[in-house]
Order: sequence, then C-alpha cells, then structure tokens
Amino acid sequence: MRVLRDFTRVLLEFIRTVFLLIIFYLLLGKTIALIYQKLGTKDSITYGIMMVISILILFTVLYRNKLQFSGWYKGDVNEKLSKTLTKWLISIALLILSLPPVLSFLFQ
Repeated sequence: MRVLRDFTRVLLEFIRTVFLLIIFYLLLGKTIALIYQKLGTKDSITYGIMMVISILILFTVLYRNKLQFSGWYKGDVNEKLSKTLTKWLISIALLILSLPPVLSFLFQ
C-alpha cells in the first residue's frame, strides 16, 4: 500500500511539474518573443532553441529553489541549489537570452 501511495505522489508531482513548466514557458516565452520582435530579431530556429534552453535553465532554478518544497512528493534530497550555482545558472540563462538580438544584428 505504501508503494502505491509513493508512486501516486511521484506521478502527481511529475504532472504538476510538467504543467508548471508549460505555463512558465508560455508566459515567459511569449514575453521574450515580443521583446525579440521589438528589437528586430529575425525569427530563426537557432534563436528559438536558445530561448527554450534559457527558459529551461530558469525554470530549473525556480523549481529547485522554490517549487519543489510545495509539491506532493516529499523526497529525502529536497535541497535548494547553492547560491553560487543559482547565480551562475541565472547568468548563463540571461547570457543565452541576450545572444539572439546581438547575433541577429551582427549577421544582418
């Protein structure tokens, strides 16, 4: 019975995580796409992939530092990311987000 309860909690947490990721991507992705459009960034598969990667990095930081503590699954290893790693991941995500307008301008 305990195995079934644990499996149910893991499954519910997975569904919750996927749902939150979709909402986060739709909101942030649309906002970034509008900013890119205003800056004159040409639509490209490469730029879209860069945006997706940066959004995934930002969601990972948000989930590991805040959202994992409010879910159904209570695992043994629920720890926040270190402050240094959090800063590095956010910096990398922002750098990746800033590259498409710069590259679009350089390769016009």
